Amino acid sequence: MKNIILAAALVMLLATGATFAQRPGPNGGMVAGSADHQVELVVAPSEISVYLLDDGKVTTVQGANVRAVVQDAGRTINVALSASGPNRLAGRLEAPLAKGARVVISGRDGHNHSVSARFVVP
Repeated sequence: MKNIILAAALVMLLATGATFAQRPGPNGGMVAGSADHQVELVVAPSEISVYLLDDGKVTTVQGANVRAVVQDAGRTINVALSASGPNRLAGRLEAPLAKGARVVISGRDGHNHSVSARFVVP
């Protein structure tokens, strides 16, 4: 049931064309999300890293429950994110993401605030 809800949320975000302005982040990634609870996504060939930002500053990921859904080359893939240090969530990729791949990050931070962001890989 959780996967159905997650897939429906991804479809709604992609179908509505909801776009958040992507800008450079403090770790060299892309930043998107709502005003005071933003997400930074750093894409490497074999993994993605996610940093939670509060008022533009990286915060702890302790207690966070965040997931990533990737749509790339006609496939939708759930990427499990786990803490990799006090301020970073990381998840392994099966293959490098192609230009134009969409990544949706959603969940809750350690303070139970909603976290969501949509990225398009440049």
